[in-house]
Amino acid sequence: MPRGSELIRWTGNPVFGTGTVRPVFTGTRTEGFHVILRDGEGVLLGFDENLNGNDPVNILPSGDTNGFLDAADVFLPVSLRTNTALRALETSVQRSFYLSSRTEGFQIVASARTVGPADDLNRVASLGNVVFDYDVTARGLDDGMAFGLIASTGRYRRLGNADTLGDLAGPGVAIAEFRDPVWRGFAIGLPEQSIRFDYVYGFEGYDLSLGAGDLNYEIEFRFFRR
Repeated sequence: MPRGSELIRWTGNPVFGTGTVRPVFTGTRTEGFHVILRDGEGVLLGFDENLNGNDPVNILPSGDTNGFLDAADVFLPVSLRTNTALRALETSVQRSFYLSSRTEGFQIVASARTVGPADDLNRVASLGNVVFDYDVTARGLDDGMAFGLIASTGRYRRLGNADTLGDLAGPGVAIAEFRDPVWRGFAIGLPEQSIRFDYVYGFEGYDLSLGAGDLNYEIEFRFFRR
């Protein structure tokens, strides 16, 4: 396979033979991951009294336990003043996947796009308001699964300056490079030979002037031989 070519997409069982995959869901870890909205829930809005983004009034509803609004939550009345601004309290989500390679260095190319019908909010320009950040974790323990015990970071380095999904709109942008293979020795299982790629994204800076609607988007990661 020539350098710069896209790596073959594997659609079968990612573990050789009869192995099984143990998914780890956001919320089961302790690294400060954000809770994900479920069907029927929405993002809570807060009120910033000083217009500086640092002093939101916490208006979490009675009985709320996860930071998101659902049908069981009840709000108390709140007073507004001339210097009160509406802002989103929490809209970010962190996700991860595992990486391993035995013989090849590689690059990660990321792209973002809106999906579904367009409206005031669901448009490509809105992707510039969705912050994006990423890094790698060399080793750890996820829901009882140890990873990275016999692995290196592959001389990982960030590429480019992408910090919003607007920067990733289009055919794709190279965001990370692994100049060496991740695997560095014999291991019985795949997790020991793997590292974790973490990324976080979320809508920031919302106010009512941006319009109403449903911002639906997807992020795709592709891998290319270095």
